[in-house]
This record gives sequence, structure tokens and C-alpha cells, in this order.
Amino acid sequence: MILWKTSSLLLTLVFFYAAKRFNKKRPSLLFSPAILAPIGLILFLLFAGIPYQVYSEATSLISEMMSVVTVAFAVPLYRNWSVLIAHRRMIVTSLATGSFIAIIAGVSTTMLVGLGKEAAISVIPRSITLPIAVSVTEAIGGMPTMTAVFGMLTSFAGVFLAPKIIKRMKLRHPVSIGLMYGMGAHALGMVKAFERGETEGSSATLAVIAGAMITVVWAFTLLPVIMSWLAV
Repeated sequence: MILWKTSSLLLTLVFFYAAKRFNKKRPSLLFSPAILAPIGLILFLLFAGIPYQVYSEATSLISEMMSVVTVAFAVPLYRNWSVLIAHRRMIVTSLATGSFIAIIAGVSTTMLVGLGKEAAISVIPRSITLPIAVSVTEAIGGMPTMTAVFGMLTSFAGVFLAPKIIKRMKLRHPVSIGLMYGMGAHALGMVKAFERGETEGSSATLAVIAGAMITVVWAFTLLPVIMSWLAV
């Protein structure tokens, strides 16, 4: 068991390192480690006939370490707290509006393409960071695996579209840019926001944290209305 866990961890690191090297040669979001490494691992598990549950249990240490790494984002958040407090009204209003629109747009689109009731419920928390989103979808009767897929797609789309939106909308304020990255692309957006600057990254971190709390409130508030709508 120890040998299998060690091998699984090393395999994950090898795939990530290889994806990172490839991304340096072909710098593109489509070739980013966040996309290439999971695809490589999925293909390997399929060809090797290894159940995902077995691999997930063996690499649980990586998931546990993510919680520790996330805490480190509190440092720049603390450093830029005065800036964020100065824009608190704009931040709360923007996040509340963005969260509301994300839920309505997600449910509407899911039903429009005919994915069904379970998918519509599972898409409600897609705009927040994955660990919280999975817990929310379990509480409201959705499918965690489907929520994870919707969340990953939302994150990739957010990172891909963000530079184009910033350029088209001529956004200059670092707080606005950070909020967009955090609310639109979660943890991956936080990383991209920090690449632009500490204020952008801190704003993105706040968006991920506060946006998650606001979305939880919206999810349970709107759920009866959404369930009535889906029953029609």
C-alpha cells in the first residue's frame, strides 16, 4: 500500500512536470499544466485499468496539502486589506450580482440544452471554489462529480476569456480585475491574478472566499424557486 501511494504521488508529479515543460515550449492556456496533467493522468488510468477511486485514495495527501497552500493566500490579503476595505461596497455588490447571474445563467442554460434536473441543480454552485461547491451540491441534492466538471469548465473558460474581457472593456483598476478573476475562475483565476500583481491577487482571493459565502446564501435562498421552475 505504501509503495502504491508513493508511486501514485511520483506519477502525478511526473505528469505535472512534463506538462509544465511542454507549456514552456508551447505557452497557451490549452497547453497549461492544469489541463495537460489531468488529461495525461486520465489516459494513463484508462489504459492501465486503474479505477479512479483507487488513485484518488492513494493521492489524498495532495488534496490535503491544498488546504495548507490555500492559507498562504491570506498573507497578501492581509497586506492589501486597507485597499479592499476602501472598496467594500463595490466588492459586495459586484460579487452578489455576479453570483446571482451565474446561478440563473447556469440553470437556464442547462435546462435549455436538455441536460435534465440533476444537472440543473448541480450547476448552481459551479461559480465557487471546488471543495465548497461539492459540499453545497451534496446539501441541495445535486451530483458532486457533475459539479466538479461544471466548476472546472467554468474555471478554464474564465481564465481564457479574462484577458479578452479586460482588453475589450479597458479595465484598469486592479481590484476590479482581481474580482473578475476570482469570481469567474476560482483558484485558477487567483493564480493568474497574482501574475498581474499583488493587489489583483488579493482581490481575487477575497472574491473566492466572499463569493463562496454569498453563493451559498443565494443557493439555499433560490433553491425553492428553482425547484418550482424545474417542476413545471
